[in-house]
Amino acid sequence: MIVFLVVIGLLIAAVLYGIFFLLFKLIWVLCKKQRNFWPLILAGAATLLVIVGVVWAAASTVNRYVVPFTPIIQAAQTRTEPVYGAQAYTDPRFGFGLTLYDGTVFSDWINLPDNGPSMLVGVDTNVFVTNSMQEDNTPLAAYLLVRAETKNTTGALELTQQFAQQARDMQFNGEIEVDEVTPAYAGPGGTAAVMSGTLYSDSHPGEKLPFMLLIAKEGTTLYGLLGLQRNTDQAEQTLRSFRFNAQSWQPAQAAPSLPAQP
Repeated sequence: MIVFLVVIGLLIAAVLYGIFFLLFKLIWVLCKKQRNFWPLILAGAATLLVIVGVVWAAASTVNRYVVPFTPIIQAAQTRTEPVYGAQAYTDPRFGFGLTLYDGTVFSDWINLPDNGPSMLVGVDTNVFVTNSMQEDNTPLAAYLLVRAETKNTTGALELTQQFAQQARDMQFNGEIEVDEVTPAYAGPGGTAAVMSGTLYSDSHPGEKLPFMLLIAKEGTTLYGLLGLQRNTDQAEQTLRSFRFNAQSWQPAQAAPSLPAQP
């Protein structure tokens, strides 16, 4: 496989070199120059710059968007049995906390460019365990947490209500049914609200995807936590366990461990 990739890379480099040589040779001919020395040198330099740029862009993309998933990948590779129960998660970077259930593992932070929002992805790694995948009741959970700075002075409840209305009015190949928007508590000095609903797709009639969304705001910092989970009770407990300052709150006490599933 490595030899194949090397050969493909050399072929691509040769094609690039040929294209650049023809381009610079054409310029030299138009300038009434006869020697091929400078077209050869410039074609080689241009090819090298393109290759370096592509490698740098690929490495930067992998480092930004792939490397953060290392905790999830490691958990999926090393766990041989499903994990059940509640576990306290405290973010080492921003200090917030919440309760995760079963084999759910969060990624590292994914930082979007141009001072954009930062994101965490959570996945229940039980679905990657062989024994668990053979069961019909395999727990399924996925979370997306977004953190952003905002100048909007609107509270979390009003923001969630506005988002719920936008979801109802959204035009796409399906429908979003919003059940309710309720206030939530995320710690002193902030506001929070939870929205629950169901996503329906016209391309898959009869199928539905329940979801819950927590919006929490503390000063100019806005958190959005989206939960997709077959066990909606656990999803709601996870979202409502969110606290801005995990040091002042013990999530494991608020959400006792669940009994192991057979």
